Amino acid sequence: MKLMPATPIILIGSAWDRGFQQSLRKPELKRELCLAVKERLDMMRNKLNDPHIKSFLNKQLNFTKKYSPESLDEIKGIAEGYGLLSDDLFTYLHLGVIDDYIGQEDGCSVFAFENTSSGPILAKNRDYHGVHKKLQQVFLSSDPDWGGRQCLFVGSLGSPGAFSSGMNSDGLAIADNRIGWSQPGIGWLRYFLMTKILTDSGTVEEALNLINSVELVGGGSIVMADKSGNLVSVELGHGRVYVDRGMGGFVSHTNHYQDPELAKYATRTQSDPLSASSLGRLDKINTDPKCHDNTVELRSVSDLLKSHETADRALCRHGIDGDSLTISSVIFCCKTQELYFCPSLPCENDWQVYTLNQKLV
Repeated sequence: MKLMPATPIILIGSAWDRGFQQSLRKPELKRELCLAVKERLDMMRNKLNDPHIKSFLNKQLNFTKKYSPESLDEIKGIAEGYGLLSDDLFTYLHLGVIDDYIGQEDGCSVFAFENTSSGPILAKNRDYHGVHKKLQQVFLSSDPDWGGRQCLFVGSLGSPGAFSSGMNSDGLAIADNRIGWSQPGIGWLRYFLMTKILTDSGTVEEALNLINSVELVGGGSIVMADKSGNLVSVELGHGRVYVDRGMGGFVSHTNHYQDPELAKYATRTQSDPLSASSLGRLDKINTDPKCHDNTVELRSVSDLLKSHETADRALCRHGIDGDSLTISSVIFCCKTQELYFCPSLPCENDWQVYTLNQKLV
């Protein structure tokens, strides 16, 4: 791994302040972000006029106002900074839920190890829309309401908090996978939940308590690791979650439910040809010999992230023939509180290093 020190985008203050500051930190990408939001909304316009979806979004807005007002404040700050309507941005952030309801899906591969040469780690390949390759950023955020806690978020301009993954200054790291869910309910959107976990929890157990105490929209999974070496994968449904603590200091997840009850409501079954990649990538992660030594080297982790092998088992996706595109890779080191971030295909070996617990001004 070729490592270069890097500086994150620093966001300080209230939720609204941090949202508004996004447009100030990267003004050259303002037009691109606005076009990305508009194009996604326009593409979904007919579906957004469906009375069922309109009702869902209205109920979601009321739920979020009651239980996660800070998420809405951050959205309002982002919207004002970019000259967007906050309602449009709220809808934009829910398009993944609506796409899942209709049956569309993206990728991502996530795994965590308790024992590596740098202590417990959480790693992810982010497979997402190509437009987010430019919009994705590393944010170092702090808020007076967090009691001195800092959060290192990997997300996208125009989106609040942990839109893909993150780690806080307690050494708790989190990353998600998208899984199509056919029965969305009213509850916490996954991105809002992940941010709440990092701002309110210091350990995996505290995070699990939070998850079990709230209603969820459903869809997707999250994998977490903390500096003590606790690991967990949580599959999210509406009214049900499935917790997997892994085996031998290792846990992994891709883009299908492993819980049979949740799998009943997935938008794609495991026999769907388009699910072959999810099954293949998970098998590749679980059987890679270098990643199951007593102590795993970080180079072995990066080698796994950039692996190609066969099309169905390749973790590094090049967006060929409509395939998912890997737009970045992350390795969160929970004990040393470092983030190794590759802002492109991991096989290009362009790794940057970010650190937590910085003095912010």
